[in-house]
Amino acid sequence: MKISQEKKIENRQAIIQSAVELVIEKGLKAATMRGIARGAGCGDATIYNYFPTKEAILYAYYEDRFTAAVSDYEGIDGLAEYTLQERLQAFFEVFLDGCLADREFLQATFKDIFFSMPPNPKALRPVRECFFGIVNQAFEAAQGNGELEEQMFGDLLARFFWDYFLGIVAYWLRDDSEQFAATSSLIDKTMGLACAMIKAGVVSKVYDICTFLFRNHVLAHLETCKYGIDALENITKVLKEEFNERPDTQG
Repeated sequence: MKISQEKKIENRQAIIQSAVELVIEKGLKAATMRGIARGAGCGDATIYNYFPTKEAILYAYYEDRFTAAVSDYEGIDGLAEYTLQERLQAFFEVFLDGCLADREFLQATFKDIFFSMPPNPKALRPVRECFFGIVNQAFEAAQGNGELEEQMFGDLLARFFWDYFLGIVAYWLRDDSEQFAATSSLIDKTMGLACAMIKAGVVSKVYDICTFLFRNHVLAHLETCKYGIDALENITKVLKEEFNERPDTQG
């Protein structure tokens, strides 16, 4: 039976929500595709029309969570007037607020999804691109209003903030302080420090230092090695010539 696109979206959301509830109730390992399907009110085989594995449902949850966070973030009043730090901090807070109702689900799945070995880059790509889009927008806005000079390593900074974001979420999942005050304090202090270092051009200065060290020490060392190799080749050549010219005394 052919079903509408709206019904497909409804079924997909029902499956994801069923997985969230089952993982919270029974744990990640005990949550099976059959159990998730029954919780969603669909057949044991039908669920595979939407997701090939349980892990695919988990990735879909996080993709939806990031998409919703971006929508909420972009709807913040006065966002255009925010500083770089305020923008990034606002997204972190919006994401965590959106995950609050499912915090137990994140405690059971976050580590497996984002710190699994080996990682699944294809499955994580939509989530990472969503996050990188927010970071790049924040940097472009800061550069556009003169708050920040153009950065030489935009991609590197986006990856830095990705790792930083994962660390903050992991900390939040273990935070038992009242209303997660410890997490809020950690974000305030570390985000402020990170943005201050970027504005001060620390990244560019580190790059300059590395370039100086490479040019004046590494390359010079390589040049010394080259001279050493040339000298060794010359010595070997002389020894070979001496050996070939030496009269045969064995006969």
